[in-house]
Amino acid sequence: MPPRVKPEPGVAVANTTATRSFAATNSAQFGSPTRQARSTAPSVTDTRFMAEVEDQYEDEDNEIIWMETRAKSITSAGMKQEPGHEPMTLMSLASQSMGGSFVGMGPNLALKDFGQGFLKDINDALGELQSRGIQHVASLPELVLVGDQSSGKSSLMSGIAGLSLPRSSGTCTRCPIHIRISRADEWSCRVFLNLDYGFKLPDHAITEQDVTATNPFPPWVKLDPSRTRRHEFKTVRDRFDSEEIETVLRCAQVAILNPSTPYQAFIPKPRGGEGPDSQQLTQHELISRKEEASEAQFSPNTVALEIKGPDLADLNFYDLPGVFNTARRTEDAYLERVVQNLTKLYIKREKAIILWAVPMNLDTENSLALRLIRESRAEHRCVGVITKADLLPRDDQATERWLGILKGRGHRIGLGYFITSRQGQDLEEQTKREEAFFNRTAEGHWPDVFDRYQERCGIEKLKAFLSLKLGEEFSKVLPEVKRKVLERLNFIAEQLQLYPGPPANPDLEIYKALTMFSSLLKKRVIDQEFMSTWDTACSTRFTRAILELKPKYNVRLFAKSSAASAPVLINLDSPTREGSPTPTPSGRKRPAPAETPSRRQRIKAEDAEGRSYPSTPTNMRTTMTPTKGRPSKTLMEIRRMIQRNAIPGQPGLVSSNVYEPLFTEAAKAWKGPLQTFLNQTFNFLSKEIQEILDSTFAALKNRAIYKLSTEHMQAFVEMHKKELQAQLALIYELEGTRLFTRNDDALHRYKAEELRTLTRHRNHYRIAAHKGDEPASSLPKIEELSEEELAQETAKMEKDLRQMGPEPFQQELDVAAYTRGYYVLAAHRFTDIVCMHAMSGLFPRVASVIETYLQDKLGLTGNRTTPEMLDQLMEEEGRIGQIRRDLCAEKETLDGAMAIIVNLENRDTTPSQAESNVTILNDLTSGQAAGSPSGTVYGDA
Repeated sequence: MPPRVKPEPGVAVANTTATRSFAATNSAQFGSPTRQARSTAPSVTDTRFMAEVEDQYEDEDNEIIWMETRAKSITSAGMKQEPGHEPMTLMSLASQSMGGSFVGMGPNLALKDFGQGFLKDINDALGELQSRGIQHVASLPELVLVGDQSSGKSSLMSGIAGLSLPRSSGTCTRCPIHIRISRADEWSCRVFLNLDYGFKLPDHAITEQDVTATNPFPPWVKLDPSRTRRHEFKTVRDRFDSEEIETVLRCAQVAILNPSTPYQAFIPKPRGGEGPDSQQLTQHELISRKEEASEAQFSPNTVALEIKGPDLADLNFYDLPGVFNTARRTEDAYLERVVQNLTKLYIKREKAIILWAVPMNLDTENSLALRLIRESRAEHRCVGVITKADLLPRDDQATERWLGILKGRGHRIGLGYFITSRQGQDLEEQTKREEAFFNRTAEGHWPDVFDRYQERCGIEKLKAFLSLKLGEEFSKVLPEVKRKVLERLNFIAEQLQLYPGPPANPDLEIYKALTMFSSLLKKRVIDQEFMSTWDTACSTRFTRAILELKPKYNVRLFAKSSAASAPVLINLDSPTREGSPTPTPSGRKRPAPAETPSRRQRIKAEDAEGRSYPSTPTNMRTTMTPTKGRPSKTLMEIRRMIQRNAIPGQPGLVSSNVYEPLFTEAAKAWKGPLQTFLNQTFNFLSKEIQEILDSTFAALKNRAIYKLSTEHMQAFVEMHKKELQAQLALIYELEGTRLFTRNDDALHRYKAEELRTLTRHRNHYRIAAHKGDEPASSLPKIEELSEEELAQETAKMEKDLRQMGPEPFQQELDVAAYTRGYYVLAAHRFTDIVCMHAMSGLFPRVASVIETYLQDKLGLTGNRTTPEMLDQLMEEEGRIGQIRRDLCAEKETLDGAMAIIVNLENRDTTPSQAESNVTILNDLTSGQAAGSPSGTVYGDA
């Protein structure tokens, strides 16, 4: 029994089905007399295969280089024999293909067998999707041609594309070239410039330090998708005019490398066309000058070619500038990394099939392109293209080295190798000489040991393989691409709802929005709910804030003490207690000396003289600090005011000059709450206006009329705010000028209430001082006491006061009570008038003028309205308009992409064939097409 073949580490030996697919694929691809057809037998998917090693080939060193498997029943797998041919076996298929591990995964047989028509449809659809630029939504399979400088890459690309490309000394490809090839009745070559990067020179010479992960291609920077451009450059119709083709591509590349000059300046003029010869000469000089001294040495922007014609392979690929290790000029050293970054960018695309060009006259160990492929872990999707086979060195060592690579002994890649030899000037000559070279009917050195790889020699074999491989990969990802395109279209539809287009009847929409706005706002500002909400949010808070600023007076006694303590702070208007003196730091009760008659007389005498008590520290002295408003005054300060303003000869009378300063000083504090009330009222009104404006102009929010209306309403609010502010300022000034009221009853009532409060607190502290006790930490409000409790408190105070004598500061207490009582009266009057100006003045005034305000400001009243004015009002705001245009442009692109996908799935053929098309696509996606599972079989070198 033959020895088993042991696979190399990391190389999986495929199952029998995969091997069968491989063998049948190469037979179908390279012209075997037998052909595998798609089976219609219902038992295909249930067939089980038993594999055995049938044969093995050994090289001169008796090493095993090939393994293949055979199915026991070929016919059970859907293989059928054509009349007039030998029975097909896996051995016969393999004998017509290449022996050796370099083959890798073959193209999908089911796709090939279905016919070139459907393959063309698939590759055409792929090319159209790529040209539409949907890669930001879904990754698409693509071919990427990479290689070192002078690796024969340009000749290889010319052969694949079927046209002559610019060729000069050194590196001729200085930007990516995207080539799409497809079949058509007439030949044409359309050239485009895809500008995805902007040119931005720094203010210094570019060095290697400027090339970073975030700036991989200086001086080029990635543009926002909305700023990318695609310009059609020129179309060539004559396939055989190689000079024109080469000139157009050369000029397109020069245009890419000189972004500051309009690309139109580089479009070559027709030979013998209009215009004097001097103009053509001038353009030629411009192009030559710009080519020799271009603004950029390389560019990530792309020259795109769409080539169509009869008998062309369906391919879509990128040709990249050749990578290099050493720049020709020292100052261009940064270009080494720029070009390598560009190459890695394309290699890392997950769906990219990489074509690695490696010349046969050089050692593969020195290939920089292969190093980049390995660094990106992309060997499994790489096809090696061995170029310049005619330059193979005439020594056995070179031959053995390349045989070892083809046999899989080194530099293994997932999709194997092809071999080319492109000699001659034009394409036809290159193709003929290549065929003759590999058939040994022309001069050249091509050893016999390479005959087993004959089916992988020549550019046509490579093109057929790539066409099938690209179609197969696209078929696999098609459902995913369709799903992602649909998801993106749904997202765009949602976004467009936020940025609607212009209405069908703009004038109708404008008047409808204005009418609805004025109607809703007029109704809203006089609505009871609006008034109630405003009253709670603004009016009530304003009244409470003003009342909290009522003047406060210190009614405590002054007494000396030998014990040091901090002042006690009292707030008569505490929200929970009428008086809550803060205890001394120690919190201990300090005994006071007994108030003997002599002591009482001394205190009274001192009070009568109006002296202060500077002895500190004290436990009874305080400078009451209210929580809001101005600092409180003491009874002694009031006494001095009375004395300063006393009229000679009128003892016991208090001048009005005492009351007015005490009140006006307190009323000055109204200015802050008044401004707050004004701001809150107009903020409340502005919010209501904006909400109604947003709802009624919802369909016009991205139009100029919405922005103008918003600005006009802001000015409207500001105008009314200034009017009301002037009115309230006058009221504020009147209240602070002098004391005035006709409401005697209310004044007497408020004064009595305040005198009762002041006297109660005053007595509380007098009694505590008289007894030498620390005042109670809190004194409950009168309204918190029951009648019994209040009676008990009053009786107790009267009893204690009888022992102390009359109140020495009664006149000062009367003045304080009058001032506080008048303050309460004036505060209620002031807040009433202020709030009335808003509720009965501002809001009704807004309702009365809003109906035509916007129409007047927008110029839409009377005979002033013109179509031009309406057009201006309907103009889109710049940023929003750009967003909507970008969304619409992307939607158009993706709609076209979806149409391409749907047309591919439902290609208009016979019903049975259309059904088969969809079946094949589904099978390819799931990997279950008959005879076409993926897999790779390697021999053991």
